[in-house]
Amino acid sequence: MATFSNEWEYLIHLLSSALRNEKPGEKPDNISFEQLFSLARYHSVANMAFYSIERLENRPEKELFAKWAEARDKEIMKDIIQSTEQEQLFSALSAADVRFIPLKGSVLKGLYPQSDFRTMSDIDLYIDDTDTEKSKAVMLSLGYEINRLEHGVHDVYYKKPVMNVEIHRDLFGEGGQEFSPVFGDLWSKCTADGMRYDLENDFFLTYVIAHGIKHYTLGGTGIRTFMDIHVYLQQKGADLNGIYSLCEKAGQRELCEDFVKLADVWFGSGEYTDKLRGMAEYVIRGGTYGTFENQMEQGIKKQGKLKFILSRIFPSVSYAREQFPVLRRMPFLLPVFWVVRWFKFFTVNRKENAAKIKALTKKTDK
Repeated sequence: MATFSNEWEYLIHLLSSALRNEKPGEKPDNISFEQLFSLARYHSVANMAFYSIERLENRPEKELFAKWAEARDKEIMKDIIQSTEQEQLFSALSAADVRFIPLKGSVLKGLYPQSDFRTMSDIDLYIDDTDTEKSKAVMLSLGYEINRLEHGVHDVYYKKPVMNVEIHRDLFGEGGQEFSPVFGDLWSKCTADGMRYDLENDFFLTYVIAHGIKHYTLGGTGIRTFMDIHVYLQQKGADLNGIYSLCEKAGQRELCEDFVKLADVWFGSGEYTDKLRGMAEYVIRGGTYGTFENQMEQGIKKQGKLKFILSRIFPSVSYAREQFPVLRRMPFLLPVFWVVRWFKFFTVNRKENAAKIKALTKKTDK
């Protein structure tokens, strides 16, 4: 019988059991249901874990069980809304002669045993830059509000109660730029069905891994990324050697291989090495979207202490224009952006930013 020394090991077991439709092992006494629930939410997998929780003989106390069930039920409703809206959106874009490529969760959800297993905060699509205005008209006609235009490499739209749509003009912004040459002309790596284009298997999985690596190196990516890799390989298959070669072009072959290995450790039959154990602990610390502490760890490792600190105080124009699109047209305004950024840092979210300074000081003093 498997043994679990902490909450995250047992959480992985619950998720694996749900994927396989198997009854999970009972919770060990050294593991807290409250901490388990908190960790599951931190990684956006509480809803999926509940399908295993409700099959246990010894369940959480009534109040926590009800809270967990509510998280699952909310995700089911969100999944229904997202599926309906996605179908309408794809039809409307096609009718407007806007070709598009579905990305990430909008494709991955359909590969899970149940689509609500895989949470999705946004529907992500890729379009031609020349179709930006047409896609904007489509979004407004469907009742969406503009959240942000020209925010980095995508436009963001919102519709109550839960719909967020990100329409990308490029796959990578400041982060992940090393992967841009790997994809080149994205449309040529797709199969088409009308105006909908789908990335071929190897390129889709390479993008999933590349997107995960981008977040991993910028502060962290959660359990869900590795579950996506496992599910995709199980359901669609891919040429892993070909994917490793693609990542090698971006200088990320080793990390790409480690992503696949960790996915197999957690959800397949792989075994830990010391390196993969350290990687797993880093992923768990970061949650779904990463932490500033993880970002520091990666930044200092890559750039050194001084360069990392200076890059935070004086960010490059390529980074700054993702927050201030005006810099695309007037990059000479970069120093003004620095001043605005410093002012906001000391006047907005002061507690959070004070914690960042404390963490940075502690990290760089070591």
